[in-house]
Amino acid sequence: MLNLEPLLTLPETCRPWTARLERATPTDKGVFRLVNIRRTAPQTFEEQRVVVLVLDENGIPLPNVPVVFGYSTGPHPVPYLTWRAPMPPYQALVVPTQGSGQIDQIQGSAVKPGQPGGITVYVGVPDIASDAVVGAGMLPDHTGLHLTFQLKRTGVLPLTDRLSQIEARVVVLEQAVGQPNLLG
Repeated sequence: MLNLEPLLTLPETCRPWTARLERATPTDKGVFRLVNIRRTAPQTFEEQRVVVLVLDENGIPLPNVPVVFGYSTGPHPVPYLTWRAPMPPYQALVVPTQGSGQIDQIQGSAVKPGQPGGITVYVGVPDIASDAVVGAGMLPDHTGLHLTFQLKRTGVLPLTDRLSQIEARVVVLEQAVGQPNLLG
């Protein structure tokens, strides 16, 4: 189980892209937060790709979640989302995550030095907001990006937090009845 902390900014490793993170305002149902980003290694399966992994609150991969790869020559109009006004580019490739909770897009051309990449990436669930990485792409050495988004639903506690609360309550109960600490 993995409950990751949301990123507030993109790390230094993203500097060559001049990309930026747009943090979403949660809807009443929740938000997908960007919790990890790393460069992909050249000469591997991930080279030339922007890879997206989508997790639930407990770090379990979520299959069949639409991911939006927005770029100017995308095959479809950007989908209507109640929480986000359409933003450039207005075209996109929208694909669901696979059973592994992951999906990727192969990049055709490299990001020019000092310029942002050509795609905007976010989770495209209509009623749950999502952080977005604007200006992603592939570098001249074929390095791409691996993005991890984690669902943070309103009112849902991750299992690790729930277990911690239960353990604390058990300790209080043990102390109240004079029993030794059975948890530890």
